[in-house]
Amino acid sequence: MVADGEFARAPFLHDAGDRGLYVVARLKNNLPELFAAAQKRVRCQSPHQVFRQGKDRVEIWDADDFDPGETLRWQTVRVIRYRQYQPNGKVYEAYGLTDFPPHRVSSRALFRMAKSRWEIENQGCNDAKNRYGFEHICHHERHSLLLVWLLTCLPLTIERLIAARTRCALPSSGSCSCNSAWEGRCRSTRTPVENSLSAVLGLSAFLFSSS
Repeated sequence: MVADGEFARAPFLHDAGDRGLYVVARLKNNLPELFAAAQKRVRCQSPHQVFRQGKDRVEIWDADDFDPGETLRWQTVRVIRYRQYQPNGKVYEAYGLTDFPPHRVSSRALFRMAKSRWEIENQGCNDAKNRYGFEHICHHERHSLLLVWLLTCLPLTIERLIAARTRCALPSSGSCSCNSAWEGRCRSTRTPVENSLSAVLGLSAFLFSSS
């Protein structure tokens, strides 16, 4: 399971472990003691691996013996730090933590998992915010997460049902003249059921953004 740093807290990590899931989470100032210890160690070390990811040059530091502290019931914490150098001169650096043992997942595979978080960010979070007006999750406890995702799935499912029912007919130009995907080919062709679903969609989005 790949998660943002806000999820890197003992209750969430323990819940994942109880379900047989390993976690790869972003490490930043939300865990200040562990973050400071990781920063202090890598300053004095050369990267453990250097490789090419497409046109980018990647450096990785990987250590699995960090203290989990008093709240986390892991035996140790594995921390990875990477630097990614792009041809345009930009450098991206990030830290991550995991309970994956080194014999199960290599440093390079762990890097790819950590980078996959941006797929979630760009294809999920940004899409939900920019297209649907949703805001960030306010709480990260188990019941809050379940409630938020159920509320999220409701309007998204309704929106896709309406889009499938009243799919736009593209003109020869290849561009759609409708205001949005769920409005369909023509407002006048909607059935009462579709009008009701549209009202539920708008209400659900309003309640979600106001919560």
